Amino acid sequence: MENTGSHDVQQVPNGTSPEFIGTSQILVCLDRSEPSKAILSYAIMLTRVIDAKLTLMHVVESRNQNSSSCHDALKWELKHQEACQYMQELLKLITGLKIPANMQIAEGRAAEQILRYIRQHHVDFVVLASHGAHGLTEWSISSTASKIIGRTHSSFVIIPATPDYQSAELESTVQKILVPLDDSLPSQAALPIAIRIAKHQNAELILAHAIEPASFHRHSGLEHSDREIVKSAESILEAAARDYFGQIAARLESEGVKVSVIVRSDINPISLIAETIAARSVDFVVMSAHGSSTNEQYPLARTSSHMASHTPVPLLMVQDLDEEQIARALPKRCYDSAPLPRGKPISTLENTS
Repeated sequence: MENTGSHDVQQVPNGTSPEFIGTSQILVCLDRSEPSKAILSYAIMLTRVIDAKLTLMHVVESRNQNSSSCHDALKWELKHQEACQYMQELLKLITGLKIPANMQIAEGRAAEQILRYIRQHHVDFVVLASHGAHGLTEWSISSTASKIIGRTHSSFVIIPATPDYQSAELESTVQKILVPLDDSLPSQAALPIAIRIAKHQNAELILAHAIEPASFHRHSGLEHSDREIVKSAESILEAAARDYFGQIAARLESEGVKVSVIVRSDINPISLIAETIAARSVDFVVMSAHGSSTNEQYPLARTSSHMASHTPVPLLMVQDLDEEQIARALPKRCYDSAPLPRGKPISTLENTS
């Protein structure tokens, strides 16, 4: 959302990109907490939208290998059996909705096991809560969630673990979808799936763009004539942006999508997103991991990273880097270079009805 130019309007794809149709896999990370269970409704909605396969995953904390206590072993076995029963009940619930699904129960540290599964399988979307079994803390996002969204190469959906999202309906609905954009192709990678969700849910799309104020323009040493040039430039950019996004909106409206456009030159992208969510009662945000400031070394750009950690409403983050870009980036990410410990899922149960 950082920059706007006078480029021609890019072609907006219809529906969603081919890799998100039919063969997609959605991984739902569950830890038996109320915030965790609530995310299932959004996973179901996304599954309906892109006709995907659902994988439910739960990680049981490893037993203490240094302990020979029978009590500890029995306690761990009981925990494992409870997890199996919990996951089987959820799988049965999914079965009743006629959604292809399977479950994975792994042993170890949650973030490590989830990331291993993502790397070993073709996971298109990861769905998780901002906080899990330990509930809301002073941190804006849990350690496990932070590790996953910081290292996964899949798109992801993160649900705030607030009371508003702990008693969601089994199949959630959204009415207003905010899509922050700039004039770059990476930014517009979020549009196809946002359009598909809007059509499926009969929701309104809100396209928002912030032309950040020129820095240093209030310095006392800046001549009055130069200040006027800065103001004029901002006015030109704002007019160009309104025309640019207006054309995108017109194309979407011709397809039956309800669209509104917000363009402002007096605010930064993060503040514009926050204000729009509050003022327009936005209940879902769809945005790209990067925009015009794409840097392959970082899984998320500045605005996207802030939203992933502080979103007040459910957020779908679309990873816009392609496979080649990801392959080039991996060796440069020091936090991504350490191998994950060995381990494998304890059990798998699948339903394809």
